[in-house]
Amino acid sequence: MKKLAALSASVILTAAFATAVSADPVVEPVAPVVEEPIVEAADVIIAPNPITLKEITYFYNNPNGVALSALAPQDVHPTGQTVDDWVEIYTWLGKAWIYIPGYVPTYF
Repeated sequence: MKKLAALSASVILTAAFATAVSADPVVEPVAPVVEEPIVEAADVIIAPNPITLKEITYFYNNPNGVALSALAPQDVHPTGQTVDDWVEIYTWLGKAWIYIPGYVPTYF
């Protein structure tokens, strides 16, 4: 019983000291320094409409590059970048390129 009481007391004391030590003093917030432009609410960004893939489509790291994986039929969102018939899209691996002959971007 004495061991259980001593163990409980040491756990409670340790938790109390950890809470007291980890408390940060009050510090004024620092504005972040960002080297890229910040998009304001008033800025209008027009993105191309999604592309509907109707068959399994491979996507690549660059136009005519190495195939990264394949996409099942679905809607994908282009970034707006094109090189000839290659279209840059967003994927779960980041930006990638798909080959779509005759692609013409459309907008809402």
